[in-house]
Amino acid sequence: MVINGTSLAMKYKIPKISVVTISYNHVNFIEDAIKSVIFQKGDFYLEYIIIDGGSTDGSLDIIKKYYYLLSTKKIPIQCFGIDYKYISEKDNGPTFALNKGLKMVTGEIIGILNSDDIYVEGTFQHVIKAFQSNSEVEIVYGDVVFIDEKKRIIGLKKGKKNLSIKDFKNDNALVQPEVFIKATVLNKIGDFDESFAYANDYEFWLRALKNNIKFLYIPEKFVYFRKRTDARSSGIYPKIIWETLLIQCKYFNLPKTLLKNIEEYILCHSEKPYISPQESFNIIKKDLLQDVNGILLIKRNIRKVKGYVYIKEAIIFSFRNKKYAIKFFLNAVSYYPLIIFSKNGIIFFVRMFFQREKIYYRVKNLLWDKLLRNIGF
Repeated sequence: MVINGTSLAMKYKIPKISVVTISYNHVNFIEDAIKSVIFQKGDFYLEYIIIDGGSTDGSLDIIKKYYYLLSTKKIPIQCFGIDYKYISEKDNGPTFALNKGLKMVTGEIIGILNSDDIYVEGTFQHVIKAFQSNSEVEIVYGDVVFIDEKKRIIGLKKGKKNLSIKDFKNDNALVQPEVFIKATVLNKIGDFDESFAYANDYEFWLRALKNNIKFLYIPEKFVYFRKRTDARSSGIYPKIIWETLLIQCKYFNLPKTLLKNIEEYILCHSEKPYISPQESFNIIKKDLLQDVNGILLIKRNIRKVKGYVYIKEAIIFSFRNKKYAIKFFLNAVSYYPLIIFSKNGIIFFVRMFFQREKIYYRVKNLLWDKLLRNIGF
């Protein structure tokens, strides 16, 4: 059922939640994302906005299919009404597309769902209840369940209570689709910064905290976040490093002179779909460390980052190529020996022990099922 939820929401004072999804050539995942939005249950109106970047892989056919099914009432809805909208056209990147979608929003609560992620059933009810019970709160976040390309559970991230700016000093403390914001936040601090293609949410949360926007953690699972080896955030993307450093310089006063000598490195390699660890680190200049005040901090961080990058590569190759996996693992240990005792180090050893992917995931899923049942998931 597709209705004009805006007028009815205002008339009957029923909350309206708006969700924006940006999509480009995600035919294998977009249907799961759409269904997880439109089949949410509760006393609310839903506005669902899909901004497609001109997909050519069949994604648009799926997007149109659900517009047809809703408009012809061929599928049941379990909320007061749904406004389903989509645009498919070339754009200027993911942040531009996101802001385009946000400008179309008419609800008072906003969620942002990636086209390869999935909302947990009941998420909208938890979010609306949280906002209604805490009128001063403008941003709500929860827990994240990590899944792989085949929707197998591979991890669980519990949210941190009482987030502060210091929690973001080394990295982004939030996963974008676990967060819901009031529309008033955009009026107060503006849209997502379009100069950032990868770390736009990182900068947005910091800007919100700087402007005293109140965050609230809800101990509920909000989203299944899909981790893929071909995702923009996987591997070593030089532009992610560049954007993260720029944001950290802006909000944490890191010496900006440490950045200028890697600009050429970023510009030359940011358009590549994947950069290997060795290729990336070979390009980093020694004179990156010229600023005396930052030498120890940056040297220590670079070695630690290298360690974590290599251990992640070792995990990826553990089932594909044992020789490469061991090579990457030894590189990781050489840069950061304590990585052996980290979560990633343990994952690597377990995967190498099982050797076969099917056996590993069979055991892992059994353990996860038992764990999640014990915590009421």
